Amino acid sequence: MEDVGYPDVVYGSLLSLYHTLDRSTISLLETAILQRNLRNFSESLVIFDSMRTTRTFRPAIVLEHTWTLVAQYCFKEARSVGTKGLSSLVDAGGGYMHFGPAVVLRALLAGLDTLIDGTVHGCYQSLSEIYQWLSPVPVEDFTDTQVWAVNLYYYLPTLLENPGGLPNFYDIPHTPTGSQLYGITLLRQHLQRSGRLNEAHFLLDTETALLPSKDAEIAAMESVRSACLEPSTQPLTYIQGTVALKLALMYAQLGDNEGYREEMFNAAGALASLRDTTGGMRSNLLRTDTWLARLELGRAQGQEPEAETWEAFADYAAKVGDFRVEVKALTDALECMISPEAREAEEVLPAVKKRLRVRLDGLYARLGSSFHRSGQRGCEGSQDPSGGGGTGLLQAWG
Repeated sequence: MEDVGYPDVVYGSLLSLYHTLDRSTISLLETAILQRNLRNFSESLVIFDSMRTTRTFRPAIVLEHTWTLVAQYCFKEARSVGTKGLSSLVDAGGGYMHFGPAVVLRALLAGLDTLIDGTVHGCYQSLSEIYQWLSPVPVEDFTDTQVWAVNLYYYLPTLLENPGGLPNFYDIPHTPTGSQLYGITLLRQHLQRSGRLNEAHFLLDTETALLPSKDAEIAAMESVRSACLEPSTQPLTYIQGTVALKLALMYAQLGDNEGYREEMFNAAGALASLRDTTGGMRSNLLRTDTWLARLELGRAQGQEPEAETWEAFADYAAKVGDFRVEVKALTDALECMISPEAREAEEVLPAVKKRLRVRLDGLYARLGSSFHRSGQRGCEGSQDPSGGGGTGLLQAWG
């Protein structure tokens, strides 16, 4: 194997696992990760598929490939990729089953089992396993693989009706006596101070979903962005752009037109700079998030978008293969059908509502989510553990 050599700019957050890869594979993996982060799923998955040539367990590839499919909402395919990766570990011998990436992969698969089949036993097992693994680890000793485990540790309970049971659940990593902060916040702050900004950004959506107020969420986002202004060995325009998009949505939901416009300007500038340094790589991220933020701003200002507007957004998402956005848009289109304005057009309501419902149910069935069948709103009320790998504006898994 060649000596490991990282690209000039790194977007992944599992660098400790790159020692199993040669330089050309690392370069391919980083391109796949960036394409995913820009929500260019087709381009990303072509690369991942080209690397599925061996049964040897290459944990960085298996985890990032599975994560990409989760971000796209392709739950069935994500479970297939993850299960095959775990099988290769079994083939390698039992000692590897306690290997950190195996713990993370089991947690990912447990969440997928819940989403697809409604089974919860694996989630409880993974929560206990991660808790036992990480509870004695000081915050300054967390590895990048353990950061992934923390992200899942705080996400899995959102899939369970009764998370219950674990003592001091939010004390991972351990928080000092008297601290009012969650362990995940302390970890994110430590990662920032240590220059591990990809990992800090990776935790951001999961952390902000736990915070008690919009002000606290904005403060966390601003903290990550401020850390990007410190001297760095690589450009951080991707993180700056996506954090600006998160803030743009936040201000849109609050009806703050000035804040929304300022952050959209910041996002466009940062992502234009990223495009210039990546040979003009296109980005579905900016268009998707801009469209969504505009719809949310209208809603906050009392101009509820009509079902047809949300459906047009869903059509665009389907065209670019962004099924999570399609689910979000179709769900909001259906919610429009129960508004007072929609009731006034009652004569067209049943046919339109049936068409949207059939489309959404068919999409869920194809992707593998059972959540809508249990009366929950898909995964749309839960946070996005994919962090940088998700849109940043949709707080849903993936």
